[in-house]
Amino acid sequence: MVEVKSVKDHAGRSARQVKPVILKEIESLDVQRDVTGLEEFDRVLGGGIVPGSIVLIGGEPGVGKSTLVLEVSGALSRKGKKILYYSGEESAVQVKLRANRLGVDSDDIFLLTMGTLEDLKGSVEELKPHFLIIDSIQTINSQAAPSISGSISSMRYVTSEIIDMAKTNNISVFIIGHITKDGQIAGPKSLEHMVDVVFYFQGELKTDLRILRAEKNRFGSIDEIGIFQMTQKGLTSISDPSLLFLQHRQTSESGISIFPTINGLRSILIEIQALVTESPFAGNPRRITVGFDPYRMSMLISIIEKKLKLPFYKSDVFVNIAGGMIIKETASDLAIISALISSYKNIVVSKDIIIIGEVGLTGEIRPVTFIENRIKEAVRQGFSKFILPIAQSDIKTVRNISIIPVENLYDFYNKIKD
Repeated sequence: MVEVKSVKDHAGRSARQVKPVILKEIESLDVQRDVTGLEEFDRVLGGGIVPGSIVLIGGEPGVGKSTLVLEVSGALSRKGKKILYYSGEESAVQVKLRANRLGVDSDDIFLLTMGTLEDLKGSVEELKPHFLIIDSIQTINSQAAPSISGSISSMRYVTSEIIDMAKTNNISVFIIGHITKDGQIAGPKSLEHMVDVVFYFQGELKTDLRILRAEKNRFGSIDEIGIFQMTQKGLTSISDPSLLFLQHRQTSESGISIFPTINGLRSILIEIQALVTESPFAGNPRRITVGFDPYRMSMLISIIEKKLKLPFYKSDVFVNIAGGMIIKETASDLAIISALISSYKNIVVSKDIIIIGEVGLTGEIRPVTFIENRIKEAVRQGFSKFILPIAQSDIKTVRNISIIPVENLYDFYNKIKD
């Protein structure tokens, strides 16, 4: 609990009379989205920026949030759009240095640094920009709010004022937000409820791969992801992520399987890695996953022990989804089990085979969604052999492929060990 003084509106705004309207009489408009030209960014947005929308972007410090919005600013300015960029963490010279490195140089980008909400409102009224960038929301304060910048009450007040200003003037706004130790946007969650779109920009700082995820999107799917590569000259969109995740594959090894996951409307081939070793902790083996639900992995291990009589309770189990991807869909069950059995029995499953299927508690292999999209992407990447649920083994839309149907876990085990 934090004690704060009540915030009074010193702006002298007159009360607006808002009256209800009949839904049927509202004129439908064909919204023209503003396409930035950054393919992966536009994909996650749902095809472009909706005028007047508020986009909140969160991520770890140093992951590239400021780089992303500055590149977006440069792309929009080349299309004749006017951008007001507010930076509360860096000086104008520091932002200019980054812009030079990214090749962003335009007469339509205006920079405001270390100002207050009132300074921002005055600049918006004077410049009338098409887009407003806030970097970051924790650094901006208002003279009308007595709380220090970054506090919950201050952020709520400032964000509500920015949203009201944006909706009134039909300005699209990008707000960068810090995240907490738990990986959530600081604020707390109330900021996410106030905006139209919530993005998380993620990536290991030791690698050059960056992933943009949508947690909320009023104008598009939240299942889409954007994949970027951080280079010396900024972020580059990765149009063929399957090739990126599979390009470092070497010779066949045990404990590996390939699975086509669905993100939004496209399929991406990823590599699942498993390591099963004898546990030094008798009766308390370790179960560690990266990119996969640990509870579901424990369930799959129990199914293996029950149906195949393999004593995993004596082994430590590690599962990793290569490339920093996260799998949440049950269609990957069979591929996870394949990697586990392959590592445990030291069986090398052919690196040219794709494994798809959901596994039930009784060991049956159940059908999955978007099976044709998954197969077509795998074929495009050069794969031709598939292990599929028996209920989906009759694929007529894709030719020149070899399908191995499996009915249950015992049937699957007999076919991969031969």
